[in-house]
Amino acid sequence: MPKPILVGYDPKTADRAPVRFGAAAARFTGAPLIVGSAFSDSAPIGQMGHGHMHEELGGDASQALEHVRIELSREGVRAECMALPGTSAPAALHYAAESCDVGLLVLGSSRRGPGGLLRLGSTGERLVHGAPCPLAIEPAEWEGGGGLHTVGVAYTDTPEGRAALASAIALARRAGAKLRVLTAVKPREYGKVAGDGPGKETTSYDAGGLDAGEATRRILEEAGAKAAGVDVEADVSVQDPADFLVAASERVDLLVCGSRGYGPRRAVLLGGVSRRVVAGARCPVIVLVRGVEEGLEALVGEPAHATA
Repeated sequence: MPKPILVGYDPKTADRAPVRFGAAAARFTGAPLIVGSAFSDSAPIGQMGHGHMHEELGGDASQALEHVRIELSREGVRAECMALPGTSAPAALHYAAESCDVGLLVLGSSRRGPGGLLRLGSTGERLVHGAPCPLAIEPAEWEGGGGLHTVGVAYTDTPEGRAALASAIALARRAGAKLRVLTAVKPREYGKVAGDGPGKETTSYDAGGLDAGEATRRILEEAGAKAAGVDVEADVSVQDPADFLVAASERVDLLVCGSRGYGPRRAVLLGGVSRRVVAGARCPVIVLVRGVEEGLEALVGEPAHATA
């Protein structure tokens, strides 16, 4: 049984992008859908150990949630809509994600950024430093509707990179989508080469000592060993990793990233590259939890693969 998807819906902004993404994800994964809105309880409940309000929350969101439930029902999507009491939106969503054992927490982005770009709002900023499950963030006013045809994954030869690859394979297989494995290699300059003219230098590539061709071959071997039935292609670049992934986000329908490689286990953690990707991506981005074997496989009911 797939784990449920929890969508954080803010009635104050009425941004339907996270609801649309959650509904689309529920359709192709078969996962149950929960839409939750945080509201201010009259008595602080201290779910996260906080004894005061971190932000101004609205009152009971039941009416707004009922409107969302009716809209989804008209589209043939069943959803459980929950008003989530708490001292802050991050605390309420964190508590709900843990208590419902969700497989994916979906958030919208701030409307303060340029149209079509991701910008973490205050809720997202707090949750990327401790969300208990994979976190999906959508550009403001994301429409979707085109289907999931290409899944991109930011890949490095690390436990976090391999976990991201396994998760992206599971999603691509379930959706019948193409998988595009994205990796950046470092430029490496050699000395002058005879015949190239004075001052000319040749450039090779370095991904742990590999050239671009060898990096591509190894990526395809790594993915192909696990991706039976999935069309896989590798995209290797010498750009800055974050710039490369942001540019690639315009050519995929969804981008999967791992958490940074250090910090507490069982938490979503943005590193320098993933933070820039989330800030500039043109498509929804899913960031995985650090240090757990079970990634998005739990969302589609697949067994997790070892990533060490």
